[in-house]
Order: sequence, then structure tokens, then C-alpha cells
Amino acid sequence: RSLPAGEPRARPAGPSSGREGGRRKRTTFSKAQLELLVRAFEKEPYPGIALREQLSGLTDIPESRIQ
Repeated sequence: RSLPAGEPRARPAGPSSGREGGRRKRTTFSKAQLELLVRAFEKEPYPGIALREQLSGLTDIPESRIQ
């Protein structure tokens, strides 16, 4: 069934719902954090959840930001 002309379509709730601008803040890294992450990603370019959680604990960066 189609909507009548002029009727707004409902947007699905996504990760940007409730946030102005729809983007999260850029993460900044200290030199020590960056060195540790670079070394880890050189050894394992696609880290699994266990390594990401370990890196999160070592760097105090949320696991969701370690990609």
C-alpha cells in the first residue's frame, strides 16, 4: 500500500536516533594508546572480540571504538 502524496514516511530507528547530527564524536588517541594499537593491528589486522576487549582494557578506549 502506498502513502498519499505529502504524507511523511516513518524512518526506521537506527544507531543515530536521538542524536543531533547523527554522528558520534571523533575518538582521539594519546601517543601511548596509538603505539599500542598500531603494534596490535600490525600483528592482527582483524582482531576478534577477545583481543578488542583486551585492548580496550589496556587503553581505556571503549571496545566499540577499536575496529
